[in-house]
Amino acid sequence: METVPFTHCPTNKKNCVSTIDLTSYHRIAPLPISDSTEDAKTRIRNTLSKFDHVEIKEEKSHYVHAVFTSKWLKFKDDLELYIDESTNLLHIKSGSRLGYYDFKVNRKRVEQFKKLFNK
Repeated sequence: METVPFTHCPTNKKNCVSTIDLTSYHRIAPLPISDSTEDAKTRIRNTLSKFDHVEIKEEKSHYVHAVFTSKWLKFKDDLELYIDESTNLLHIKSGSRLGYYDFKVNRKRVEQFKKLFNK
C-alpha cells in the first residue's frame, strides 16, 4: 500500500472519522474504486460540488483536500481524500478543527459523500 498522506484521528477526540483508523469510533470503510485516477478525481470534484459551503483547498495527483465551513458558526472541517491505485481504494478522513465531539457530523458527511460518489 502506498503511504496515505494524512494522519490518524486524534484518539482523545470524537470529532473525526478515517479509513486508516482502527478504533471503532473513528473507523470508516474505504471506498472501492475502479476508475482511473483522473476519472476518480473528476468524480470527487463532481461529488464535492453537490455539497454546500465547501471549497477545494489543495489538489495533487492522488490527493484532494477540501474544507467545509458550517453555515452559522463558521466552524471548519477538513475532508481529505486519497486515491490508492495499488489497492483500488479511496481513502477518506474527515475531521473538525475545533472541539471534542462533532455529533457525528463528519461520519454523516462521509456516508453522504460515498452515496453521491457511487451514483
